[in-house]
Amino acid sequence: MKSLCLKIPNVDRIGLIKDISCILAERQINILSMEVKPNTVFLEINLLTEDDKFYIFQTIRAISQVIDVQEIDLMPYQEKAEQLKAVLGSVSDGIIAVDPQGNITQHNPAAEKITHLTADQLVKSSLDSLFPSSIVPLRTLLQTGTGYDNCEVINILTQSHYLTSGRPIMDGNGRIIGAVAILKDISDVRDLVYTVTGQSSFSFGDILYTSKAMQRVATLAKTIAQGDSTVLIRGETGTGKELFAKAIHDTSARAKELFVPLNCAAIPDTLLETELFGYKDGAFTGSAKGGKKGLFEFADRGTIFLDEIGELSTSLQAKLLRVLQEGKIRRIGDTLEIPVNVRVLAATNRNLEEMIQQGKFREDLYYRINVIPLFIPPLKARRDDIPLLSQLFLRRYAARLHKPVTAISESSLQKLMEYHWPGNIRELENVIERAVNLVTGSILLNEHIIFDHDYSPTPLETVLPECALDEILDKVERDVLIKALTQHRTLRQLGKALSLSHTAVLKKLRKHGLSIVKK
Repeated sequence: MKSLCLKIPNVDRIGLIKDISCILAERQINILSMEVKPNTVFLEINLLTEDDKFYIFQTIRAISQVIDVQEIDLMPYQEKAEQLKAVLGSVSDGIIAVDPQGNITQHNPAAEKITHLTADQLVKSSLDSLFPSSIVPLRTLLQTGTGYDNCEVINILTQSHYLTSGRPIMDGNGRIIGAVAILKDISDVRDLVYTVTGQSSFSFGDILYTSKAMQRVATLAKTIAQGDSTVLIRGETGTGKELFAKAIHDTSARAKELFVPLNCAAIPDTLLETELFGYKDGAFTGSAKGGKKGLFEFADRGTIFLDEIGELSTSLQAKLLRVLQEGKIRRIGDTLEIPVNVRVLAATNRNLEEMIQQGKFREDLYYRINVIPLFIPPLKARRDDIPLLSQLFLRRYAARLHKPVTAISESSLQKLMEYHWPGNIRELENVIERAVNLVTGSILLNEHIIFDHDYSPTPLETVLPECALDEILDKVERDVLIKALTQHRTLRQLGKALSLSHTAVLKKLRKHGLSIVKK
């Protein structure tokens, strides 16, 4: 409904608002809104005829202590709303506000673009569908008022991938009246990292070792770095495959260009193709204006590192093979081929040869990526490196945790040397960090070294006989999911471990109020 906005400068006095209201009431004019500030009254009233308007202006001007009556375009609150709308519309980050129940009350255009939802869909979305990976911290925020930063969200349903941070909205009494979530598209994050901060240099000198096994690997890797062929880095989990990939890049002729790493198991297959190859403007609903570059385009003239390449689906394997063969990529929804000059380094802890026999990995792709194989030995095959690595981790975590510990006792070191290290260097770092947390003196002792198997697994609680069968099954299912979540950090890994599809995993996690949260 159209309205008339008035500004009434005045000299403050008691009864002024009453006098103005009486004049409007006499003419049966409704006050839609009113704001009172020192020496100024703002009114929003029904739109008037010219006769009523002339009468109102003259009569209010005649009130004692009224200086003038002026027609204005907007009320002060409307001006602020328009200013806020302009500010929100100008930022590239998505902004979403929710009420205490989690209902979306406001959002900006960038939120639509990042979530791949229309304005109408966004307002009608539930938090569970909007933030499938970060629902726990957002719910916790509304309950406790504790904010969170940079939680990764991968939404399979909307084909969106972004980081989100959340902050509470509180009233003057400190009560939580809502929350604000900030969304940053993952491609914008990547642009910011690559463009502004650059990448730190990493050489073979940063890889610590004294063992002959590692000396042989490092010597071979240095030779490999001088070429431009595809390298397949093999080794168990936690052996440092990405460190070798980074060192190869930073020692190569491409060192001044980008090194772009991607964990193929960390992103659902439906999103992985857009991450690798990008998409054309208008390729799907909610796609970014102008399209989006994929990682191969980002890595042009540089190096792309495909970690856990054995996790790629056969359809993506075929598309990757085409890139390796022709040196060109095609964005989703486009017919144009874009040439790329990229060196590909790949890594896996899987037995690709066995996967080929099972029909899970393409033999032609295997030969394309396995031009130069590089095998990283497990920690148990390079025990001479354990003292050096242990001291490195000791110094790192002593400084980080502000502990006075400076040395490892002989018995502790012997205990570390005798362990079989199924988790390799990553497990060694975990054990040393745990020990530094426990130590109180200057020397790390034998009792501070605790391996994962030293903890007794928590048995499932005995189910009371009076429990219904469905309650028993639900409890066992939830316990299994909780245990699996401690061992697997992606939906792909969780689904594979439980022999479930992505959809089935999501349904079960939501059923039990659980989720995967990445920080």
